Amino acid sequence: AQREALRTGARPKTSSAAGRRKQKVKEQHAAQAESVSTRVSAAAEDQEVASRGRARHRTRAPDTRAGTGGSQKGVKASLGPSDGKGGQDGDVTVVSGKPSTWQEDQAPQVRSSRFTSMAPSLRSKLRSVVTDHLAAVEQLKAEPGGDEFMGLIGSDKFIGTAFRPAQYHMLTRLILLKGEYLHRLEALFEVASGLHKAALEQRTQARRTSGALPKVATARSRDAGYDIIGIDESPFSGIIIETATARDTARQEFQLFLQADTACRCADIARVHLPPVPDLGIPLFPTEEGYDPDSQEVVYTSSGIALRAADPVSVAMILRDTLLQWQAQVESVISDVEAKWWDPPSDPDEARRQHERTTAVFKISATYVSWHVLADAMNYWGHATIHLTDPALKAGALSALKHVASAQDEILLLKREYAQAYSTSYRQTAKANVRNPQNRWDPLPDNGHAPDVRGAAELDAQEGPADTQTTKEPPADVAAVQKTHEEQETDGSV
Repeated sequence: AQREALRTGARPKTSSAAGRRKQKVKEQHAAQAESVSTRVSAAAEDQEVASRGRARHRTRAPDTRAGTGGSQKGVKASLGPSDGKGGQDGDVTVVSGKPSTWQEDQAPQVRSSRFTSMAPSLRSKLRSVVTDHLAAVEQLKAEPGGDEFMGLIGSDKFIGTAFRPAQYHMLTRLILLKGEYLHRLEALFEVASGLHKAALEQRTQARRTSGALPKVATARSRDAGYDIIGIDESPFSGIIIETATARDTARQEFQLFLQADTACRCADIARVHLPPVPDLGIPLFPTEEGYDPDSQEVVYTSSGIALRAADPVSVAMILRDTLLQWQAQVESVISDVEAKWWDPPSDPDEARRQHERTTAVFKISATYVSWHVLADAMNYWGHATIHLTDPALKAGALSALKHVASAQDEILLLKREYAQAYSTSYRQTAKANVRNPQNRWDPLPDNGHAPDVRGAAELDAQEGPADTQTTKEPPADVAAVQKTHEEQETDGSV
């Protein structure tokens, strides 16, 4: 009767208030121990047990000893409020904060299902990007002259073609189409790769939880990268392969079109816009007629450095200094050309990018001219040095040749820097078109975005009828434009 009264909450009548509180606590503890011990005997064996401050799983045989100390300690962490009330039908309220076994089993399945449902949507997006790009290219091909222009792309002389104004306009549009296509593919590849990695990590975690994989082996595979597990391990693996294939093809085509673009512009710039290379006026090289090794003549660089004219290294230094002074004139030439033939777009960011491209391509053309002047000197002096018999003169000539070779290397580094800036600028324009389609930039038919091309066309028209040939030999100063751009592709600078 006393236990029934305690279970229903009845309070025994006592004369002391302090005694009532102590008695109530004692009776509640006794009731809890008895109630829980009965429930444990019918519940599942896996219970949450508090151990050293953290929740742990323990497997324990049913405890039928009512009111034992061990039973009271074992269930203390899994009890609800200390009012003696559990859930309905003998359920025990879990307050440890750790998910149940059922929750742990269901969570990986829910995440895996979520990944699986996302894959078709991503694949559909990839198909849409590819289809839209192919449709845009076909639309360009269907325009007047488009079929002829597309036929040039597969030819061996595509790089080095002197495009007509209408063809250059199509080339610029094609560069932008490929740049926008490449940007979309790279974004899709990044998303697919992130989801692929997340799916693999989720699968690894699920296998570790179920005991299918040893913890050490799983960690080692994860640390080494998911390529070890395999690209076919997630719903996104096929999408990654398709996207990577399309991306790599688009990147190669983008580089090809940029090479044709810069080759055409460099040829026009060197032929029409750049000032002629001045008379070098360098001292005689030891192999030239009239050279006097005992001459005390002094020559000066543009900065006023005095050099002994009879020293072969002085000849190389004067040559390099003269070319640097000539290259310094390019900035003023760019300003004049843009003032005459450039139509800046209304978007200031795109106007800045177009100016950057014009500056870069002018400097690329100037480096071509300078490099070839040095190459001619290297070739001429190199052959002549072979026939020198005086050891001192030959040593000086070889030092001069090394100085020229060093100057050539510096020019190649500058060329790659300018080419990278040109490529990056076009990629930024394509990216801006994708992100802001309502404010996209498209080239005008008069090629106002490329003042050097527009100016060359106008000057050619003033001199006489335009040549109907689609290909012309570029000037000797830029004859190596194909070779240098191919080198640029291999070293990844474009």
